[in-house]
Amino acid sequence: MKGSAQVPLWVVWVITAVALCLRVPLLDYSFYGDEGFSVLRDSFKLITDTEDRFRPLFFSFLYIWRQMGFEGELGLRLLPLMFGVIQVPLAFLVGRKLRDDRLGIILSVLICMSPMLIEFSQELRMYSMVAAIALAQTYVLLLMVERFTWPRWLLFVLIAAAGVFTHLLYWFFLMGTALTFLRERRALPIWKGWSALAATVLLYVPNVPNLIRFQEVRSGEYGMHFASALPKLLAAFTVGFNYFSLGEQGSGRAVGLSDLLSNLPLVLLSVAAGVVILWKLVWLHAPRRERSSVWLAHELFTIPILIATVASLATGKYFLQPKYLIFSTPFLLLFVALAYSDIRNMRGQQLIAGAGAVIAVIALVHYWQPESYGRKQNWRAAAEVLSTSVNETNALVLLPGNYGLLNYYAPGLNAQWEFIKMRDPNFDAARTLSELAASKNNVYYLRDDVAQNLEDPQDKLIQYLDRTGKTKTVTQLNPRFKLYRWG
Repeated sequence: MKGSAQVPLWVVWVITAVALCLRVPLLDYSFYGDEGFSVLRDSFKLITDTEDRFRPLFFSFLYIWRQMGFEGELGLRLLPLMFGVIQVPLAFLVGRKLRDDRLGIILSVLICMSPMLIEFSQELRMYSMVAAIALAQTYVLLLMVERFTWPRWLLFVLIAAAGVFTHLLYWFFLMGTALTFLRERRALPIWKGWSALAATVLLYVPNVPNLIRFQEVRSGEYGMHFASALPKLLAAFTVGFNYFSLGEQGSGRAVGLSDLLSNLPLVLLSVAAGVVILWKLVWLHAPRRERSSVWLAHELFTIPILIATVASLATGKYFLQPKYLIFSTPFLLLFVALAYSDIRNMRGQQLIAGAGAVIAVIALVHYWQPESYGRKQNWRAAAEVLSTSVNETNALVLLPGNYGLLNYYAPGLNAQWEFIKMRDPNFDAARTLSELAASKNNVYYLRDDVAQNLEDPQDKLIQYLDRTGKTKTVTQLNPRFKLYRWG
């Protein structure tokens, strides 16, 4: 350990306990979004045989978790929660190994309070696991640079393999570690580091057919509004992008000036704090400064983001989605920790810490109001409403999409579904909807903007039903998830 005096171990455990407390509220909230794939499809075999077989590790753990008796929202989400909480002590170890205990504490506090990491600690997907893997990988990387041993080499390979078998884009992170090995070649012969990466490639080669199969099944991806993609990613990694006030978004998830103006107080507060942090970061690049920690942050955050940017430009696919790159979130926070620790004025530190605390509190308050903020679709509430409202005289109208969670929460309701094929040129949607409205007392439409962006981007279904003359009411379950009723 270098630098400041040792911090008592209980301080780290207190921060970890706070992280747990911040991640418990809403843990039993309705499953939403891609969680449906986890709970309904990919957790019934030790090695999933679905299109997700190319990244099976989290689902294998989830299968074992279910075999141990964990079920329901609360029980199943304890698994990602565990990975989310363990990020805090791992962050402390990384910061301490990089510099000293003080940096470790600052980084662990940032990880503890990160709105994005809090959110994904509660999502039944692989994202909290891959962020924890990245922190563990970094700690072992630093151990290898400090003193190479073959057991450490093997541990690095095993963690790297866990990363790429959990999330494909983790390869971007490993490309960053390749540059770390190059930079640290005086302390560690480059062949030893790169041989660990080569071993990881060899371990992944048998999985390539599963990756190719996935590309065949899921070749189409959402488009990307590139001008707002990078700012959104930086906002997500720091402030928590999902907890700004945002309504329904198009398939490119574009953000414009009107969105900034509607969130002006939070935007101004974030920009003010960000300018100070950015200025300190620039100063940290000055000559004669100890910059190994800064370069590591570049290698594990900047490099993966640059690779994702190039891949997005080259393919037109949305590699810059924040959740896809969540393994780099801790290392943007490492930049913040380094900049904050370099503020010499006590009053300045207090002001920045206060601004950061206010931002975190606002983000958390918004997070705990999913009916108004974020992306948590309340499928359970929708199912409860429809189960008591839909009968033989009513029609439930849905766009094609992932409505498995509705059937999960309301088994048997699918007998009342009508699938409207808006993209089918041979399907007369206007006539069909008019006939449905005439034959039923009430017509319901559960509008999920993800499915709507794919199947009905111009909202023609709503336009056609509005023309029937029935009274329309809208129940907002989330800014991007609404239940319409015509009757």
